[in-house]
Amino acid sequence: MHTIRIKLLAPFILGTLALALVLTGYAYNAARQALADAVLLISQAKSAQASSAINLMYKSMSTTMQNMVADPHILKLFAKPRPHGAEDAAQLWLEAIIHGNDYYRDILIVDAAGTCIASSNPERIGNVYADRPFIPQALRGVFDFDDISVGRVTKKFSVTASGPIDSADGIVGALVLIGDFPKIVDYETSASHDSRTIFTALMNPQGSFIAHKNPKLMGSGTLRFPDLYTELASAGERGKEVQYTLEGDSFIGFAQLENKSRTLVVTSGIRDEVFAPAYMIGFTLFFISFLFLCAISFIVFRFANGILSALLSLIQYAKRVSEGDLELQLEATARKDELGILHNALRSLVGVLQTALHQSHEASRMKGAFLANMSHEIRTPLNAIIGMAHLSLRDGDLSAKQLAYMEKIQLSARSLLGVINDVLDISKVEAGMLAIERIPFNMKETAENALAIHQDNALNKGISLSLEYSAAAPVFLIGDSLRIGQILNNLIGNAIKFTAQGSVSVRCWSTPAETPGAAIMHLSVTDTGIGMSQNVVNMLFQPFTQADASISRKFGGTGLGLAISKRIIELMEGNILAESEEGRGSTFTFFMKLPLAEQQHAEEDSFSLADAFEHLDIKTRRILVAEDNPINQFLLQEMLAPSGAQIVLANNGEEALEAVKTQSFDLVLMDMQMPVMSGLEATMKIRALPTAQFLPIIAVTANAMEEDKNKGFACGMNAYLTKPIDPAELLHALRTWLADGRTPSTAHQ
Repeated sequence: MHTIRIKLLAPFILGTLALALVLTGYAYNAARQALADAVLLISQAKSAQASSAINLMYKSMSTTMQNMVADPHILKLFAKPRPHGAEDAAQLWLEAIIHGNDYYRDILIVDAAGTCIASSNPERIGNVYADRPFIPQALRGVFDFDDISVGRVTKKFSVTASGPIDSADGIVGALVLIGDFPKIVDYETSASHDSRTIFTALMNPQGSFIAHKNPKLMGSGTLRFPDLYTELASAGERGKEVQYTLEGDSFIGFAQLENKSRTLVVTSGIRDEVFAPAYMIGFTLFFISFLFLCAISFIVFRFANGILSALLSLIQYAKRVSEGDLELQLEATARKDELGILHNALRSLVGVLQTALHQSHEASRMKGAFLANMSHEIRTPLNAIIGMAHLSLRDGDLSAKQLAYMEKIQLSARSLLGVINDVLDISKVEAGMLAIERIPFNMKETAENALAIHQDNALNKGISLSLEYSAAAPVFLIGDSLRIGQILNNLIGNAIKFTAQGSVSVRCWSTPAETPGAAIMHLSVTDTGIGMSQNVVNMLFQPFTQADASISRKFGGTGLGLAISKRIIELMEGNILAESEEGRGSTFTFFMKLPLAEQQHAEEDSFSLADAFEHLDIKTRRILVAEDNPINQFLLQEMLAPSGAQIVLANNGEEALEAVKTQSFDLVLMDMQMPVMSGLEATMKIRALPTAQFLPIIAVTANAMEEDKNKGFACGMNAYLTKPIDPAELLHALRTWLADGRTPSTAHQ
């Protein structure tokens, strides 16, 4: 969490840090550039020095060679006839030259066959050197030099030069001069910083290092780098700044090509070693800046701590209050400044909030209790009305007129039940407790069922009611079919209500979803009714909103259905839109994102609802009905009568508990609110009995709130049926807990 302390000090700290980084970067770059310039100057000077030394060495040997091949001592060796004593004179002359020059190691004179006929080293006389590459070159009239090498013992630079001996008869032999010169470059590790960082290396045209600080590279016949030679030799005689990579290290320096020997002179250093001082300067400056930043921050913290601590304590208190801790008390302060005013104002505001919250909680509690009580009190007589209508329609021998009366009674009672359910749903929406199920269902079947419910009403008004389900749309999905049916029922019911003639059509299609294995399902309900203005459309989805007072009086309705539908659709990642024009009808379109499900195989039921109870095959079962209302007792008995099951009545929870203790039952239908002992208490005590731990107990109650249902399951009930009792739901419960062959000992497993 970003505290105000951080927000106040962050600009200062970040600014100081940015300044330190800028200064560090500037100092580092300046030091790096200075080092780079120094390295370039040193490298250039060293390369030029080494190149000049090599050039001077070659010029010296070349001059010596040209003087010697024309000397009479040599020419006498090839004269015809050869003068007496010429060999001895030549031998003495060669030895004198060697002794008089520290740089020449040996001199050889070979004939046209490559055989040594005279040498400063008598042991060489008679040896054949025709296989040496410089001998054929000299015999062809070319002054040639062999590649420079470093002696393994002497550690000196060794160069072999050869030249033609030309007499009156043409080229008759060759002169070979072998010289050992002092170190032109330092190829051994030195103690000086300069040599450690920057060193000069020599490379021959074959890519081998003649001289290098690394002993593994110097003079190696196997480690050759012809590509590197080609790359660096492009510097030419004038040379240039170079950067290259060798054996994994990055180098920077200066390269120059000695033209006569084609020897490449490279003076360079490893980049990281060259710029190490710049790194150290940058790090040192940053470290000093960081210490300065810490010191300044500490001083600022010390001076600002008093004000910030008081302010932060108020913020922390406000945060805890906003999280619901309104019982926390803020002590009075003696401060007279702006913080003191803020402190007292916050203390007073929280006091007002505490009072308002207490009143709100009390009002919410009273509202919840009122809704629960009203729901229970209304559902109880409704259960009798709808139940009696159901029994009359099922068993009564009624005339057509009486049958119509009973159907209207049942329709009106169900309409009233719908109003009650809407009121409960909107209270759940406001409390954020409306839950959406995620189970496989058949979308097409859900839409068809919604149309079937309103088919008679549409026919009575002379309105055509149709469904168009796209062939490309998926049928089997995962979602809350009950809530989707509720939305369709509301939209279709409204469409029929506000349409005097014409049609009401329902369409269903799909579009691909971004998530694999899902689809965006679209449903629309279009009517040819009275339509609405845009102002009315803008208010449609607000709770308790109708088009206007005259329409409300004419058509009725609570104005809750669309608000509930919108909230349900939003919970399914969708939205609902309305398009309408006065006198031209309306279209309500909604979409939702639903996962795809595998195809379901519905079980066929060949029996009608009236006959289904008779085919349950539970004639040997005993059912305990715990119900305090005589009418509801009668209703349950009559509904269960076709099944043939034996019914035992209990007027309250205590009687139900005693009945279970003394008798054997296969199922208990338990009311929640009963005198003497409630259904919840009776259920918990029944579950405590060793013989009734797995006895199926189904709640049959007018308590329809979600918290009531949770309490029922928590105390051990297996299923929950709300009044008015739906015969189909009662039938499903009996099938689930009795007709599948379960016994009281296994029903709860």
